[in-house]
Amino acid sequence: MSTPTPQKPKSRTRTIITAIIGLVIMVAVFAFLFPSFGSYATAFQSILAMPWYWALILLAAGLLNIVIYPLTAMAVIPGLGYRAAFVDRQAGFLVSNVIPGGGAIAVGTQYAILSRYGVPPTKSAAAVSADAIWTYLMVLGTPALAVILLVMEGRSTAGFLTAAIVGAIIVVASVIGIWLMLRSTESAQNLGRRLQPLVTWAYRLIRKQAPDITPTLVSFSTEAGDLMKSRWLPLTITNAAAQITPFFVLIAALAALEVFPHPITPIEAFAAFSLALLLTSFPITPGGLGTVDAALVLLLTGFGIPNSTAVAADLIWRLVWFLPQILVGLGAFGLYSFDARRQRRRESSEPQG
Repeated sequence: MSTPTPQKPKSRTRTIITAIIGLVIMVAVFAFLFPSFGSYATAFQSILAMPWYWALILLAAGLLNIVIYPLTAMAVIPGLGYRAAFVDRQAGFLVSNVIPGGGAIAVGTQYAILSRYGVPPTKSAAAVSADAIWTYLMVLGTPALAVILLVMEGRSTAGFLTAAIVGAIIVVASVIGIWLMLRSTESAQNLGRRLQPLVTWAYRLIRKQAPDITPTLVSFSTEAGDLMKSRWLPLTITNAAAQITPFFVLIAALAALEVFPHPITPIEAFAAFSLALLLTSFPITPGGLGTVDAALVLLLTGFGIPNSTAVAADLIWRLVWFLPQILVGLGAFGLYSFDARRQRRRESSEPQG
């Protein structure tokens, strides 16, 4: 495994500015945009009027999401126990969705957690990278699938076609790039040389020195190649399940609010969900708070759901899917700390050879 080049820590000023921008967007959405659609009082009245059994179904959907989420780590690392996978994935979710621009920090956090649970460093790096790539492909690919399903259903796709086409192009290009990287070290080197001018141009736009991406691609090919070739099917199945369980929460919320399957169909709900989640690819706010919510509400109302009901559905979705997983992430860090202390005690009690 090649030693990564030390990077300068991010400017504190830039971090503060990013956090302020994210906060402004969240306040603008929840304090000004949503009230313009419908009052929170009406939305909460709709929530409180739900039958008790829908509350149980929503609870079950939220629990299912939490239970399934760690399976992606087990899929990419054969032999990894559920406990270690749970800590790895839930702690990573917390970091990436609470800290502005926390995706990179989450990668380092997961790497450290897996190492603590006995996963070799090379395998940890490859596993975290492969899991992140599969998630990225799922998020970008589902809008294209949604548009295809809308066409099959005979619905208009004019408002979504551009986003779906862009997402599909990126997915296809990414898959081709991954395939080229995994073919051989020489292929990874050639890909790096061809992409370097594009990377240099992009970094020049933001007035930063472009990194040499060739060593990174070669390192990824060496470390993750065998893993991705042998584990692509479990990775695909578990990542698809992890991406679809938050959608189950949204479907249950819409059904509980009596707007599913009419006026919105399952395909339309899936289209709204997948297109809104595209905004998580742009970490403007932690967890897409505000940006994803605004997009989801606008898309739901575009499909004919009353404004206040769309706001209520989004609030339920956040309260049942997002908030519990954040709290579980805190618990995962506590479990990690407990396991680390127990391991240190065990090591200190072993006789010195």
